[in-house]
Amino acid sequence: MRCFTNAAVSVLAVLLMTACKGHYSIQGTVDAFGYEGCSMFLVEYTANGVSIIDSCKVHHSAFRMDGSLDSVRFVMLCKDNTPVLPMYLEKGKTSIVISPTEGYASGTRQNDLFYSFLKEKNRIDNRFDDMMQRQLQLVQADVIDSDELQGVRDSLSDIVRECEDLIASFILDNSKESVAVGVFSMLLGPADQMSPLVRRILDSAPKSFLKNPTVADYAAKAGYRR
Repeated sequence: MRCFTNAAVSVLAVLLMTACKGHYSIQGTVDAFGYEGCSMFLVEYTANGVSIIDSCKVHHSAFRMDGSLDSVRFVMLCKDNTPVLPMYLEKGKTSIVISPTEGYASGTRQNDLFYSFLKEKNRIDNRFDDMMQRQLQLVQADVIDSDELQGVRDSLSDIVRECEDLIASFILDNSKESVAVGVFSMLLGPADQMSPLVRRILDSAPKSFLKNPTVADYAAKAGYRR
């Protein structure tokens, strides 16, 4: 017995597809030279190539994009052919700010997590750069202060450990989030040269994280077993 006509089945299918999709809204403000009238693109890079998901123009120092999506995506916001900032395309309203000194996305879960992580990592990176500059000054001095130089090198090692702890804790604390896989992917090099940090994360991560296709594919290529 047929419970639905062909037309009813078609309507139901459309409704189900619509229910599975989410709506995204991106509102950006620009306080930087050279953006007015330029095209902004959301670009996704995958193993199959590059695809443009959405685009718009900057008008009166602002831009907006709206659309639907069926999954969270990691994309690059570009001005014409120039990458501007990485972000997550996800359901909800995302606010983007671009200025001469910074650029960030906020308002949705993955972007809030991602940019709070980047903000903290940038603080550590800046301290590392300052200490590297101090080391260079000491090495180039006419008379090298060996005690101070050793102290600087010890500080550099401490900063590296602090950065690795931040990365590992962020990924493990947010292992169920898309952003955790994204940050993990940024650490990956050749599969036959797994870094101690990557191994540390894989050794501690829950099984659900290891089952993620990106993580599982890298682990398989690296011959990793736990």
